[in-house]
Amino acid sequence: MSLPFHSGRGHTPRGFTLIELLVVIAIIAILIGLLLPAVQKVREAAARMRCSNNVKQLILGMHNYASAVGNYPPAIKNDAKAVGDVFPGWGWGTLVLPYVEQDNLYRQLNPDAVPFGPQVGYGSITPTPLTQTRLSVFRCPSDPAPDQNPFRLEEADRQLGLSNYRAVCGTDSSGFFYANEDRNGIMWQNSKVTFTDVTDGTSNTVVIGECFFEQDKTKRKWAAIWAGHTGYYCSPDPAVGCGVRISDNMWHLDDSSAQINGTAPQSFGSRHHGGAYFGFADGSVRFFRNSADAATIKWLGCRNDGRVINYDF
Repeated sequence: MSLPFHSGRGHTPRGFTLIELLVVIAIIAILIGLLLPAVQKVREAAARMRCSNNVKQLILGMHNYASAVGNYPPAIKNDAKAVGDVFPGWGWGTLVLPYVEQDNLYRQLNPDAVPFGPQVGYGSITPTPLTQTRLSVFRCPSDPAPDQNPFRLEEADRQLGLSNYRAVCGTDSSGFFYANEDRNGIMWQNSKVTFTDVTDGTSNTVVIGECFFEQDKTKRKWAAIWAGHTGYYCSPDPAVGCGVRISDNMWHLDDSSAQINGTAPQSFGSRHHGGAYFGFADGSVRFFRNSADAATIKWLGCRNDGRVINYDF
């Protein structure tokens, strides 16, 4: 019986042709192109959730402060008594530290005994490693701003820890801030507003809102600092000039700042797509869209103006 002929040579598998290789590469590129936007959306969703949780934690910290002290924290705490007293003072961000798991930092700052800068005249702030601390509860993960606010004080030796959340002191009544001026909001200079003072209802009154940092002078945004208020300041940038840096940690809701992500440097806004988060006096957190009516948002900053506002942001 004869056996089938066998050459004795092994079978060599056929490799990819150039066309097949290019097709595989193209398919992989398409899959990556589809995957990246999904990953970015997941990251932004996580960042938005963390930012919302920050606002919630800060509002609850204010509630705990009020339970201990008897009133909401002031936006600025200093010795100002007369018109023109715009010298530095500790901010609400420092005062709520013990209630947002930063009691050790609060004890080291010792704001009850140590003033935040000179308490006479305008003076200047000398930052310390403590007041330059990066605190995640004051930082929106979507804002890639540096640890210290470089525009807020311009000069490198006066930069303080950046914050993405600013107190709402009410509405604009005069265009300029005077010592201890009540603009019908919840937090202003040396304010002592209680829960019962908010007659419009805590669920209808804004306490803090988002702000972000943008260095580009054509679309500059100021952001804020958490430690306090730095007083009167003259910038080396002629385009900025001199002024009272109240917006270090508070600002009013006027027609420009109430336009979410508007063009004004002090406008409330965020790096989130389409809007920004605001915290209400009852502890709730809501997302205001860019298209929201600025006039409506403006009056949410008042605690007892008697307006009934129906809104859907």
